[in-house]
Amino acid sequence: MERRSYLAAVGTVTAAGFAGCVSELGADDGGNGDDDDGGNDDDGNEDETGNGNEENGAQDDEHGAVEAVEAYMAAAADEDLEAMADAMHTHHPFDPAEMAAEAEDDEDTTFEMDDVGEYTVELADEAYETDEIHDLPYAEFWFQDIDLDDVLEGEDAALVTVETETTIAGETVTESETLIALTEDGEWRVFLPYEESTELPDSDPVDDETYRVVDELEFDADDEMVRVTLIDSIDSSIEEIVAYSESQGRGSSVYEPEDSDDDYTIPATWFSSPFDPDGDEIVVTVIVDGEELVVHRETYQP
Repeated sequence: MERRSYLAAVGTVTAAGFAGCVSELGADDGGNGDDDDGGNDDDGNEDETGNGNEENGAQDDEHGAVEAVEAYMAAAADEDLEAMADAMHTHHPFDPAEMAAEAEDDEDTTFEMDDVGEYTVELADEAYETDEIHDLPYAEFWFQDIDLDDVLEGEDAALVTVETETTIAGETVTESETLIALTEDGEWRVFLPYEESTELPDSDPVDDETYRVVDELEFDADDEMVRVTLIDSIDSSIEEIVAYSESQGRGSSVYEPEDSDDDYTIPATWFSSPFDPDGDEIVVTVIVDGEELVVHRETYQP
């Protein structure tokens, strides 16, 4: 069965379709732990939709890009697909209402909305250059059927950061992702997830069992996602686990909250990341004391 999971934001709460098409994170039951964990606080959003930075809060709250992302997140929390679509740009690659309708018409397709836990929205860059959108890893693929220059001409762009919290196995996991907001006829809309271009780490995997986190990689050529299955016990010194694709740069990651103690271990059992089904190399790294170490490297050939 084809599974199309549409998640509310990026990173912690995204998978095959957001506003992005990036990560899917698993918990003990093999489902989408960070992404669609059922332990989120459904009542936590009302007071969290504003900017969490008190110094710039008033200015951020008044910016149209922040308001657009807040509207999107509030609609996602309410599972209001129409309101989500209203907050999104016309040329956003995914329309949740259309995807849900498609799933209803096709018994081989499922559509899921992940729970949205507590989140904060903050303005990251109010003067993001629209020309830089051409450099996004997925831009060429997403806009192969339309002229992106026509979409961007005369419009303004901004970067907005969304930080989300979900609970896995009683532990709080925090993820942060940045979205591009773009005006459409003068109105701010959620446009795309923002990704910096990243070169694939070129070192060999470290020879240290302490940092071994990968059990296996499972490649799904139809969904263009690789599932990174993790070992049962991850060392508490590991702060983040990152998957890279040679063709698409940095993909998904899972990491511990900033306020976690020294004994905290990342509770996810798997997560998913995009790859090129025509041929690719996946590199998995861990972050320990701020240093990134390559721990797994695997080539995919169709």
